[in-house]
Amino acid sequence: MPEKLLTIREVAEYLKISEEEVKRLADIGEIPAYRIGGSFLRFRRDQIDGIRPEIEEIEEKEPERAKVPLDSAGHPTHTVTDLEKEILRNEPLARQYEYSFGEKLKDFFYFNDFYIISAVLVALLGLLIFMT
Repeated sequence: MPEKLLTIREVAEYLKISEEEVKRLADIGEIPAYRIGGSFLRFRRDQIDGIRPEIEEIEEKEPERAKVPLDSAGHPTHTVTDLEKEILRNEPLARQYEYSFGEKLKDFFYFNDFYIISAVLVALLGLLIFMT
C-alpha cells in the first residue's frame, strides 16, 4: 500500500506552526516537500519527523515564534511580518511556479490520459455502430 503523504495543514498542526510558515519553509528548502500535479504540496511523515527536533530547537531559541495564535477552529494562524510583506511586494507571486505552455500541455495529457483514450474509444465505437 502506498505511503500516505501529509498535507500542509497536517504538517502545520504536527509541527505547531502556521500553514504559511510550512509553505515558506518548503519554498526555501528547509522542509522536504513534493509537488503533486505541479501545485499541491505534500510531505512524507518520516522526513517531517527527522526535522521536527530542529523546528522545536528554533522555537526554544525564539519563544515569540513558539506562541502561534490559533483561529476559531484551533488551527495555527500566521501574522505576516514587515519583512515578509516587503519580500512579497518585491517578488512575483508565481516566482518559481511558472510553467511554459508545453509543460502545461504535457501535464494535461499525463494526468488526463485515461479520459482522453476513453473518449476516443467511445467516439470510435459510436462511429462504428452508426456506420453499420
